[in-house]
Amino acid sequence: MEVSAMKLRAAANTHVGQSRKVNEDAVLADPELGLYVVADGMGGHKAGDVASRMVVETMADYWHRVKTKNPPSFLEPMDMDLPENARHLVNSILLANIIIHEAQKKPEYLRMGSTVAAVLQDGETLWSANVGDSRAYLSDQGRLVQVSQEHSMEAEQRAMGLTDTLGEVSPGMKNTLTRVVGQHDRVDVFITPVNPEPGDMILLCSDGLTNFVSEKGIDLVLDDHSTSIERKCEILIEEANRGGGGDNISVILLEVLEETPWNKLKRKWRL
Repeated sequence: MEVSAMKLRAAANTHVGQSRKVNEDAVLADPELGLYVVADGMGGHKAGDVASRMVVETMADYWHRVKTKNPPSFLEPMDMDLPENARHLVNSILLANIIIHEAQKKPEYLRMGSTVAAVLQDGETLWSANVGDSRAYLSDQGRLVQVSQEHSMEAEQRAMGLTDTLGEVSPGMKNTLTRVVGQHDRVDVFITPVNPEPGDMILLCSDGLTNFVSEKGIDLVLDDHSTSIERKCEILIEEANRGGGGDNISVILLEVLEETPWNKLKRKWRL
């Protein structure tokens, strides 16, 4: 029989911030689908809120079809070393990319796009997939580890060591993304497995959090064991607004719950 899946508690929140008139972020937290998504519509572009909503709605519809044993066809060859559900996670983002790219044929949607950071629960494994600079973190016993891959000129310059003597990224590069959902007719999706332990947390967030709260500040909030994850989401948003709130802020927190003795026994003996 199947091994029982890990137990998760989820909380999500989003806020327009202090400077924007429209919230171009969209979030999805659906325990029944095992799917959690943060999408950040392209700031300054037309219909960024439409693009982010297309991402979460397309992915939710895709996973409803997977759960009802009617999955969409794969849009391109997939890495066969990935389990089927991981391949479907990538495929759901590829489908969102096609839909947004096609929508740009309408003048009002020209050049719109979105980032995406998603986590899928697949039994005892979580799969993290992303495009752009929305991030996924693992909070592991007081350590905050980024598990997503950042697709921006800033991140790529830092990876190649192309910084000046002051350690600053070249001017104009900080907010330039190298991968965006919907920008081109295809997109490369980064995906990686995450295997958290009971008590660990997963954070998904838009850059409206990470641009205004340091990783140390985020870690301090997540490491407070006296605070619920719902309140932690609120505090993170409050801290981002306190730090300037110059963008929309979206947060999803997943907490891996302690197993009961019976569940541990079932998992050990695969009952």
